[in-house]
Amino acid sequence: MRTLYGFLALALVMVLSACGGGGGSFGASALLQGRVVLVGTGQPPNPAATVIVGSQSVRTSTQEGSFQIRVPVSATQLIVRTPGLPEFTFNLPPLQAGQTVDLGDLYVGTQSISVQGRIVDALTQQPVGEATITLLGQRALSNASTGRFTLNGVAYDPQGVLDSEGEVQKDGYIPRRFLADAPVIDGVMDVGDLLVLRQTDDNPPGQPGNVRGVVQVPLSDAVGVRVDIYSPPDAATPNESVILSQPSGAFQLWLLPGAYRLVFTKNMRTAERTVSVSSLTQPIDLGTVLLQ
Repeated sequence: MRTLYGFLALALVMVLSACGGGGGSFGASALLQGRVVLVGTGQPPNPAATVIVGSQSVRTSTQEGSFQIRVPVSATQLIVRTPGLPEFTFNLPPLQAGQTVDLGDLYVGTQSISVQGRIVDALTQQPVGEATITLLGQRALSNASTGRFTLNGVAYDPQGVLDSEGEVQKDGYIPRRFLADAPVIDGVMDVGDLLVLRQTDDNPPGQPGNVRGVVQVPLSDAVGVRVDIYSPPDAATPNESVILSQPSGAFQLWLLPGAYRLVFTKNMRTAERTVSVSSLTQPIDLGTVLLQ
């Protein structure tokens, strides 16, 4: 009997040891949450996707695409597998024990491409290094000396109806949003130079833009209005594009000194404005832009 008691005691110690560390069998852990959505439609995949981190996995909700998964703090990557689609890998931020991290929307699609470009100071035209570029759940840092960046494993759907919007962030600079809508050649999309503007005392207080106005769309709000910016005004393709997110239609743009043509579009309705910018700090109000 003493041998049996000894065995049971040893088993109990092993069980208690396995439960220690606050994170199950793999020790210290963090909770990840987010959504998996299709880049072509913005809707969750159905059948559901499987989210995998190391030996842990969970299925997404078919209604919202949401998921929660507890992972070891040593985890660095998350994999999404969706029936009928390529596998997508997302890099994780550094994790801490007991932390809950919201990864936001992680996009999957019919193709996986690379997106590349360069981050440039709008005034000095010099490369900006170590800026954080995020797009469809992927993130990368611009090269410290050249300002160039490459986002790998970006979801893409050539038949999609949504415009893919990314963001550039860098300490000391105003955050910059951009559209990833350039042609894909041999699996690579080049978005060119993305200009960022320093935060200085010369920036209009509370007004992150030197060209502003209000867009009105008959029988609709202004969410989703696309603004294509052409410079010079007779350029065949836009230098950049932005998507309005305010139902009121209010917009503010940073435009360097020069001449521009702005084309506003939503649901086959359009409007155009030309503008000449002479100063970053002299506001230009375009008033009401009515789409017809």
